[in-house]
Amino acid sequence: MKQDMAKVISEIDYIQFQFTNIAGELKAVEVPKKYAEKYLKEGLGIDGSSVGFLATQQSDMRIAPDLTTLHVLPWDPRIARVICDVNDIHGQPLQSDPRSILKRAINLAKIDFGYDFIVRPEIEFYVMSPDGEPADVGGYMCAPPFDAEIELRRAMTDFMMDFDIYPKMLHHEVGPAQMEIEFAMEEVLLAADMVQTVNQIIRMVSWNAGLVASFIPKPYTTEAGNGLHVHHMLYKDGKNLFSAEGGVPSETLRHFVGGLIKHAPGLTAVFNPLVNSYKRLVPDHEAPVFISWGIANRTALIRIPGYEKSARIEYRGADSASNIYLLLALLLVSGLDGVKNKIEPIEGTTLNVDRLTEEKRKEMGITQVPRNLKDAVAALNADKYLCDFLGPQFIEIYNTTKKMEWEAYVKNVRNPNTHEVTEWEFIEMFERI
Repeated sequence: MKQDMAKVISEIDYIQFQFTNIAGELKAVEVPKKYAEKYLKEGLGIDGSSVGFLATQQSDMRIAPDLTTLHVLPWDPRIARVICDVNDIHGQPLQSDPRSILKRAINLAKIDFGYDFIVRPEIEFYVMSPDGEPADVGGYMCAPPFDAEIELRRAMTDFMMDFDIYPKMLHHEVGPAQMEIEFAMEEVLLAADMVQTVNQIIRMVSWNAGLVASFIPKPYTTEAGNGLHVHHMLYKDGKNLFSAEGGVPSETLRHFVGGLIKHAPGLTAVFNPLVNSYKRLVPDHEAPVFISWGIANRTALIRIPGYEKSARIEYRGADSASNIYLLLALLLVSGLDGVKNKIEPIEGTTLNVDRLTEEKRKEMGITQVPRNLKDAVAALNADKYLCDFLGPQFIEIYNTTKKMEWEAYVKNVRNPNTHEVTEWEFIEMFERI
């Protein structure tokens, strides 16, 4: 995605400094061309408390541009964007900055193990009218005219290709006006930046068409939810460590899965970060509720695709509201815990986990993910390994934010335990998420 800095500055009028907060929201500060070179070198001071990073009394911080991400915005060539890390006033990475947290995980994998983490996210979203109605009536892989948004997806793809981002596959998903975009395997930081870029493209193209692109995990009670599945591999010296001879799953893969299963309850709070997230996590909707794994098993939380020549893992539990930097960081460090400590997972299964009896699941060692946001946050706080990695600053902010979100939900909804999507949460979230 890199473009020549001098050439870019000569051709634009503004630079947009972008960064991602803990909630996964893309934030931006814009400066005129006159100051572009200065701030590209020095970074910019911001108020971190206003974007969810720190308390007001300690809120001064700086955003530091990553010049490899400098790129003209294809929908407005007067403007270039650059993705930034968030630093404290001493120039050190902020503990609670999601992009810096991912870099910390990458360094852990590289320095302690010599590993590279390669990932492939799958993005799902709905396209809606401004009042929240689906923009078409198509279903899974429908062709036009039922897939009425095919030209919209092509416009999105054109902008992606301007960024040198080439989707592997685009199609209509199960829900009405629900879309999916899949990508090829990429280095993990590049993939995370790519997801944020693509999400902005999706929103901008939809907005320009008078529509709303919504990443709310479960917009409609009776329709499919929006997942954010992540396929991933560990590489060392150019070799996929998840594949043994003949492409079968390796011991490293098994131990990586062991780490993911061990930490799955705590991961849920970050991978499913909203009260609405738990309306998606219901049986028989390809949104895993039970902590399990298996080859070619789409009902399992962790799937090992059965049609690939080189083994990889697909984690199916995260939803479209999750912060991509945190999602990828925690997948990596959880798996590394399994590899380092040779954690053996429960036995894999090819059975439909959703339809097993409770007794059978208990016999197989299969447990359930937390059932609501409050329980998921408690599970995160009970996972010392994840809390130590994320750091006390992050955990304090996350706990406070999620407590406020849960209390607002309980206050405004008659039955907080309902599996139905309430009017309150839909109105609160469908445009914002």
